[in-house]
Formats: sequence, C-alpha cells, structure tokens
Amino acid sequence: MSKKNKPSSRLELEGVQLPEYILNDTIEVLTSHESIRGFLPKPLPEGAMQAITTAARSAPTSSNLQAYSIIIVQDEQRKRRLAALSGNQNFISEAPAFLIFCSDIFRLRYVTARQGYQFSADTLEMFLLSSVDAALALQNALVAAESLGLGTVPVGSIRNNPKAVAEELGLPVGVFAVAGLAIGFEREGVRRGTKPRLPKQVTVHNETYSFQELEQHLQSYDKTMISRRTYDGRRVSLAGEPEKHGIEYGWCEHTARRCTRPETIAVSASLRENLKQILEEIGFSIR
Repeated sequence: MSKKNKPSSRLELEGVQLPEYILNDTIEVLTSHESIRGFLPKPLPEGAMQAITTAARSAPTSSNLQAYSIIIVQDEQRKRRLAALSGNQNFISEAPAFLIFCSDIFRLRYVTARQGYQFSADTLEMFLLSSVDAALALQNALVAAESLGLGTVPVGSIRNNPKAVAEELGLPVGVFAVAGLAIGFEREGVRRGTKPRLPKQVTVHNETYSFQELEQHLQSYDKTMISRRTYDGRRVSLAGEPEKHGIEYGWCEHTARRCTRPETIAVSASLRENLKQILEEIGFSIR
C-alpha cells in the first residue's frame, strides 16, 4: 500500500461521514491514532511535557482518590534498560520521553496512616480502581501528545519484569507499573496506515449485549486482515503442537493462538506468568 493510499483516520478507513458541526479537532485526533514505533533523535518542544502531564492529571479518577503516579523517563541509559526489560523494544530508547503510568496505593496507605487509621482497602477492587485510574491518565496523555503533532505508542510489556522495573524506577511497595507511553517525533516511513478494528456491530451494543451477527462480522474482519497481510512475519507459534494447514491466518487464528495459554500474551512463558503472586508481594491484594 503506497503512502498516499494509507488511511489517515478511522473515519476515512470506514467511510464514516460526520456532520461538520460534529467533526472537530478532538474527534480528528482520536480517530487518527496509530501506534508509532520509530522516533527521531529530537527533543520534545518546550512546554510539551507540562501540557501532556497536565492533560493526564485532568483525567477522571475514581472518588478523587488519584490512585496513580506517572514516572517521566528521559535519561538515555535508563530508557535503554527499560527497553531491555520490555522485550528489547528499541523504540523506547529512541523516544525522547518514556512515561510509565503506575497504579499507586502507596500514597493512599500513607495518607490513611497519617490520619491515624488502619488501611483496609487492600482488595481486588482497589487494584482495579488504581489500574483504571492509571489507564485513563495514559489515554489523556496520548491524546494530548498526538494533538501536538507527536507520535505515541502505549507499551504493555513494561509488565514483563515487574520487580526489575520497580527497582529501576525506585517504586515503593504499593506501586505497580501498568503501562508505558513512548512519545516523540516519528521517523519517516514508520506509519502503516490506520489499522482496521473489529466492526462496530461486534464491540458496540445498543441497550443489551448482542452476538447475533458475531460470526459473519468475524469472517468479514478476518478477510480484511488477511488481505492486508497484517500478520505476515508475526505468527504465534504453538509449541508442541503441529502447524495447522489449510487455515488462513487472520485475526481469529492469531487471537486464538495468543489465548491458548496465558503466557503467550507476553510471548514468553516466563513473562507475566506469576503476575498475581508478584502483585501480592509488592503490596496489592487480589482477594
């Protein structure tokens, strides 16, 4: 696909026509997102980081607990070490800034003790709450950065080595790195065009959940992803199982293989396999 033919937004890709009074700059930024995995050795503009973090801090937060923290990493050596801990993804060290969004109950524990009470909110709900807070802040930061003409990519593989990442970032007990966000000016040629999503009939439901037309939409989406050769060179291997023949490798096959066992989500069996145990060791409860 030539550069001029690459869809620059989901609106263009899906042929969505919005009224002029609805289509504003915010909608255009949101629907034009594409993960960027190649950055120029160029610093962020002055004031950009303050704008991005202020936008992140303006995200919704449950009960105003603000159970998250953001670590800004710009040191070249630390970015390289974090890249190595995150699956050797070089774009992390290329980006001028790498932000790590953490669920944070350390501060809540401190405030509770400071006020003379015992912290008893060590439940699964608190882990979910703090993780959602962190994710909302990340999304605000992503949109803010892209509105400034910068490229971004969220990085879930920061969870590959939680203890090593915590040590690198000096995270106290009760703080967990949920996801990273690489930010910078994109290198030429890294864009591949907006990636198709599942049809809205699959993920957007009116009033009640519906799966009446799920199969036909999955088949349609598979054909789209196969025709784009999306998974060429990215096939998930099934260790110990014979390779299937005669099956077209699209989204369904790729997704199914990734879900055959939990660890394949993180590529290696040694990564994220014991995440529950690690979370409990660093101060979160999954009860």
